[in-house]
Amino acid sequence: MAPPIVDTIAPPIIDVPSYEAPSYDPPVLNPEPAIVAPQLPGYRPPGTGAGTEDGPRVLPVPTVPKPQEQLTPRPEIEVPFVGIVPLPYGREVALAGTTAIGATAAALLGKSMVEWLVKKFKPIVKKAILKAKEKAGKQFTDYELQQFFDFEGRVPEQKSVAKQLAKEAKAEKAKQLEEHLQRQRQRKR
Repeated sequence: MAPPIVDTIAPPIIDVPSYEAPSYDPPVLNPEPAIVAPQLPGYRPPGTGAGTEDGPRVLPVPTVPKPQEQLTPRPEIEVPFVGIVPLPYGREVALAGTTAIGATAAALLGKSMVEWLVKKFKPIVKKAILKAKEKAGKQFTDYELQQFFDFEGRVPEQKSVAKQLAKEAKAEKAKQLEEHLQRQRQRKR
């Protein structure tokens, strides 16, 4: 069987990735700079006898203060099967304790603050959303309509009317209860 002969298709081109290793010229370090800042320790202007013009200048090495050694040895306890275990110093325990107390207090105060803010701002946000929905001309759900009327009833001019209606409703309820009780008494007789 002979291979197929295709005249109209170009042979495939394979793109093989290549790699060039990065190269750089290492920096040339100048061990003796031409300009020395006057504020550096050990600076002496040229010609003051701090060495020869041809020889290198030697700057004094600054001394680094050594950290203070621990005055008290770290307390240790011996644990069975483990060996000697070092204990923390009192200042380390105090730092951990105060940090824990501070974090707990911040979390509790933060939680109560957020709850208080939600309690105060939730009605305001609801009212703003209902007002925006009213101005947009969108239809309220039954629950939103009830809330809308509730918010509208809190207007100062309508408070007195709402109080009067509440008194009338209470009086009507008392009247109906009294009539019911009289009917009950008449039936028993």
